Amino acid sequence: MRKISPSLQDYQWGSKSFIQELLSINNAGVLAEAWYGAHPKAPSLIDSTNLLNLIEKDPQYWLGSPAKQMPFLLKILAANQALSIQVHPNKVQAEQGFAKENEKGIALSDPRRSFRDDNHKPELMMALTDFYALCGFREYAQIVDIFRALNLGRLFTSFEAFAEKLDPQSFSELYLQVIQYPDPKELNDALLKLPEKGEYAYLITWAKKLNEIYPGDPAIISPLLMNLIKLRPYEAIYLDAGVIHAYLEGSGIEIMASGDNVLRAGLTSKHIDIPKLCEIMTFAPYMPDIQTAPRDDDYLHGYQSEANDFKLYHLKLNKEDKALNIKGIKIVLCLSGELKLISDKDELLLSRGESAVISASRTELSISGKGSAVLASPGQ
Repeated sequence: MRKISPSLQDYQWGSKSFIQELLSINNAGVLAEAWYGAHPKAPSLIDSTNLLNLIEKDPQYWLGSPAKQMPFLLKILAANQALSIQVHPNKVQAEQGFAKENEKGIALSDPRRSFRDDNHKPELMMALTDFYALCGFREYAQIVDIFRALNLGRLFTSFEAFAEKLDPQSFSELYLQVIQYPDPKELNDALLKLPEKGEYAYLITWAKKLNEIYPGDPAIISPLLMNLIKLRPYEAIYLDAGVIHAYLEGSGIEIMASGDNVLRAGLTSKHIDIPKLCEIMTFAPYMPDIQTAPRDDDYLHGYQSEANDFKLYHLKLNKEDKALNIKGIKIVLCLSGELKLISDKDELLLSRGESAVISASRTELSISGKGSAVLASPGQ
């Protein structure tokens, strides 16, 4: 068992307080993410080395197998403003896209690059604060009702065909017309003139809020097309490959396969690849299940996903000593209080904001103390 320090990301949409306060970091700037894992872009730090180097030197000890890639990446995410509208590829799409861009000689640092590694990126988000997100497309009939009620269908030549057919093909044609609207100012003016009252006031308010960050971007219409959800602390959602989404505001714990491939549709100044986006994105309606928060008496609460790469647990102890019968390499991040990790060979004390990596070779493990934490492991 070793204490680790995360690699920090200062993306412009981040927060000036959340990660700083949780990790007791003196940083007056913006921090968006703290990465815990062994992704080549930003591996966690351990003393004078990093977790990636340690795993490459002895994968059997750390991972319990000769494979040299850690299967998951854990993050703290703190969003003060909206992230891009995005989708992630599945494993086959990631491998093919990465290989093709390599063949074209596109450097990994090139902003035109869509695939920065060959891995997929299913992900699960557990909220630590109230957390707002756009996830999946609305039911088609609901989109038609919204557009008609707000008199927006008149702007799109493909709208009536979609309203009649209500199928993925006609919706894809409407969606592409929306995000590639030839006169973004006309579209944005139409949205900004809508009164914030009535049944859809909440959606209009969010569209106008997005316009403050990305003025002139047609994707500010996204709250009318996508499901707008709110997670309360410790509730969670799982998002598979191909599901369009955007995190809007709030902080939480995110776990994913150890990939960093993102295809963007809008609300960004970064590269947008519409043809590749259409290959990967699911145009069918999709509403993620909101997983409930742990009960007060839950010691170990596991969140559900369809991914084999990872499993996320929330732990809560009240001066207890509990066994941790979880296989594989593990990362523990203390969220509150003080917790002691005890193995058959050593022990480690974690306070709020501190984290540790536990090798797969540590088979007899328990945890004691008073506090809470998240634990990340391979899929169980």
